[in-house]
Amino acid sequence: MGAALGCRPTPVRGLELIPIRRPAGAGFRESVLVIRSEGQLHGLGEAPVTSGRSGSLVELLAELEGRTAPGPSARCGLQTAEFDLAARRRGVSVTALLGGPRRDSVECTALISAEAPERVVPELESWAALGFTAFKLKSNGRALESELERLGAARYAAGPTARLRLDFNGSLGRVEASERLRALAGFQLELIEQPLAAAASLSDWAHLRSQSHLPLAADESLADPEAAAALLSLGVLPAVKLATVGGPQRALALAAGSQGGATLGSSFESSIGLAAALHVACALEREPLACGLATERLGGSELAAGLEWKGPHLRLPRRPGLGVELDRAALERYRL
Repeated sequence: MGAALGCRPTPVRGLELIPIRRPAGAGFRESVLVIRSEGQLHGLGEAPVTSGRSGSLVELLAELEGRTAPGPSARCGLQTAEFDLAARRRGVSVTALLGGPRRDSVECTALISAEAPERVVPELESWAALGFTAFKLKSNGRALESELERLGAARYAAGPTARLRLDFNGSLGRVEASERLRALAGFQLELIEQPLAAAASLSDWAHLRSQSHLPLAADESLADPEAAAALLSLGVLPAVKLATVGGPQRALALAAGSQGGATLGSSFESSIGLAAALHVACALEREPLACGLATERLGGSELAAGLEWKGPHLRLPRRPGLGVELDRAALERYRL
């Protein structure tokens, strides 16, 4: 792939576009590092490959270079770099440009990746030992009985007061979703994320809302602005990923437009993308729900330094801009 993409930065109207592949969780994640320079200043952004429109590095680079219309991930990378550069120029943080800061840290959820119920307990307990009290599991299309066993193990390990979330990643149809939510009622889940497919109709979401009192959140469905507005009007909460919605500005508007709270998540970006989401979360007037920004702690590899943790809280950097600085040695390891 390195030969096909080119192994050198691609200059595009004063930009450097550098494709990278880095370890993340149990596998690897690909993205394009966006560097906007102005004299001695530079702004950083990240455009991750996603399961949506920008499904490969080749497609993503074409969007960033202006050869095709930019999708949400490309717009996110470009806008983040512009915000970082503008904030560095003024000597302020990105969150200040977004109207903040309203807080100097955000609480984060721990993503439980274990599949077998007997492995859920030790993994969750290891996160709890770090101070985490909010946990998210992904359904991955498993059978109901297996789902219930896994959630039972999680609730046992987490205790009655911990917050549990379940993400279906759009794997359920209307009827199955209603049946699943009825079966899950006893687990006191804080949030059910993206139970329906991204293309599901508004009537399907409305039906699901009428059938269950469990809070519903949308993730992939937020990519379409009209659908996102309609879902928020139904009381569906936004689980906002910057690369899904097109960057910090729209992420802030979506999260701020929710009457029932919002959460910020990641597309397994490096600390550059995580920092951008953190700045949005710290600019929100209302305290966000625990955010899914602890993905770099799943065995990922840092591309930029500057993010700091205090227990389950990700702290806002004090430096201007995003507050993170590119690790050039790491960049050389991960660039394609």
